[in-house]
Amino acid sequence: MDFARLRRILRAALLLAATLGPAPGIAQTTIVLYSEAGQRPLSYEENGVPKGAYIDHVRRVLNRIPGYQVEIRFASWARTVEEARNGNSAGILGVYYRPKERPYLNHSKPFYAEEVAVHCNRDAIEGRTFHHYPDDFAGLRFGNQRNYLAPGPRFFQMGREGRITIVEGHEFQDLVKKMLVGEIDCVVNPSVVIGEALRGLEARGLPERMRYKSRLAMLVKTETVHIGFSKKYEEAHPELAKFRDLFNRAAAD
Repeated sequence: MDFARLRRILRAALLLAATLGPAPGIAQTTIVLYSEAGQRPLSYEENGVPKGAYIDHVRRVLNRIPGYQVEIRFASWARTVEEARNGNSAGILGVYYRPKERPYLNHSKPFYAEEVAVHCNRDAIEGRTFHHYPDDFAGLRFGNQRNYLAPGPRFFQMGREGRITIVEGHEFQDLVKKMLVGEIDCVVNPSVVIGEALRGLEARGLPERMRYKSRLAMLVKTETVHIGFSKKYEEAHPELAKFRDLFNRAAAD
């Protein structure tokens, strides 16, 4: 077991709980949510403290809900999804609205919106133009995190048909590195996340000139961001239903 990692997770949870906890004297109910690690600048841990746009926007909503404290635990996207699917966590902080693809989640009211784009290795798409996503990207190799559904149903259908190749990975930064060196051609993710991944790779020693290899190919869509509350967890913990209702009311204000 990585005890240093465990200590950082617990410290992050406690710090966020302290920040979002209710006023002294009010009984507290703890809600444990998982969020993807390393999704700068949206959701990440820095020196044991949860940070990012998702955290900031959720904090504004939670400040209107007395009596609850929220713990954020960071993990890979695949594990984050599985913890909610299996009922081991109250839910996921930072999911797009996908009720058909994720019937095991109750999606909250949106608390954030972001633009999703395709970035590619410029050598791989030299001479090509893109107007229709994903059809215009036929023949290319895409990197995608396991259980990450942002690319959309048509994208995955093209993968099943063999019209594009989908290479699965766990860490998005690793997929971006593969794109830069030509092991894959493109990735789909919010542009701000791609930009942070590039900066992170440079900090780890990737030559700055390699950043030039990344090219914005196409803005795909704007996605709303939600908390995905675990239906299975709620079956065993009915207090989650009350919190979900309070969160939706506060987010709608």
